[in-house]
Amino acid sequence: MFNNALLYRAHSSFPESEEMTNLIQKHLFRGCAPTEARRVGWAAVCGEVLTYSLQSQYLILRFRRQERLLPAAAVKELVEERAAEMEKASGSPLRQAEKKLLKEQVYEELLPTALKRTGHFLVAIDIKRNWILVDASSRKKAEEALDLLRLTLGSLKVTPLATRDRPTALMTRWLATPSERAQGWMLGESCQLESPSGDDGVIKVSEVDLDSDEIQQHLDGGRICSALSIARKGQLAMQLLDDLALKKIKFDDALLEQADSGDDEASKFDTDAHIHIPALAAVAEELITLLGGESVPTLEDTPEDAVQASKAA
Repeated sequence: MFNNALLYRAHSSFPESEEMTNLIQKHLFRGCAPTEARRVGWAAVCGEVLTYSLQSQYLILRFRRQERLLPAAAVKELVEERAAEMEKASGSPLRQAEKKLLKEQVYEELLPTALKRTGHFLVAIDIKRNWILVDASSRKKAEEALDLLRLTLGSLKVTPLATRDRPTALMTRWLATPSERAQGWMLGESCQLESPSGDDGVIKVSEVDLDSDEIQQHLDGGRICSALSIARKGQLAMQLLDDLALKKIKFDDALLEQADSGDDEASKFDTDAHIHIPALAAVAEELITLLGGESVPTLEDTPEDAVQASKAA
């Protein structure tokens, strides 16, 4: 189900499941043509279902992306070889514009034979909270899915979900002072420590006791925590990042034991969705409360392409 969760606030409503399916059918995924470097589109969530409706609250979609792998180093090497041959034949160096044209020609020549890589991830729309949860490993990948969703709907106002208190403050406080940790929450065994100025490098630790003297010494020296593995008892474990990204999500065994999935793919997906998605959204909501609540921008501050703000985050 979800290995990561990048959270976004939608400032516009969403259609019902049937209407969403009709819209998605206009933007279905197809593989790259020989001259295309990248293609994106919607794929079936499970079986032939394009829009999976859950508890009349969530719409689950599957984003698929394919790209041709053409290493820049390989292109550069071939361009340099051909440029040298052309310069030798003409007796004069190539102009900048000629080199640029040559690079484009080499790229177009190599593209049809380049290997293809295809990936996919889920997008969950929480209609009641007006959230979008994207199971992407990076903001850049999430933005591709949001751009496709905007194209599918015709219009979509969305911004990265933000809180009044920065996650760094909460993570540093929990790491430094065990008594400050919220009831039901526990620390994992990994964290990332940075200097406030960012000039003193990053310390990444894993599989260690985060209450150890070594960690405390770094905190006493002024470092802050910018990533921390935490767990909500009985629900899930994850790594929280300073931009509110949830990474390396692992659902608790106690939660998974509630599953009574069937033998076929559809039944298993249905069971997993009913357990994972509501649990993830509930934990995210509790975490946002611990961070002082959501900081929602006004509509005047939310342009149509406001998701681009996440690129600078």
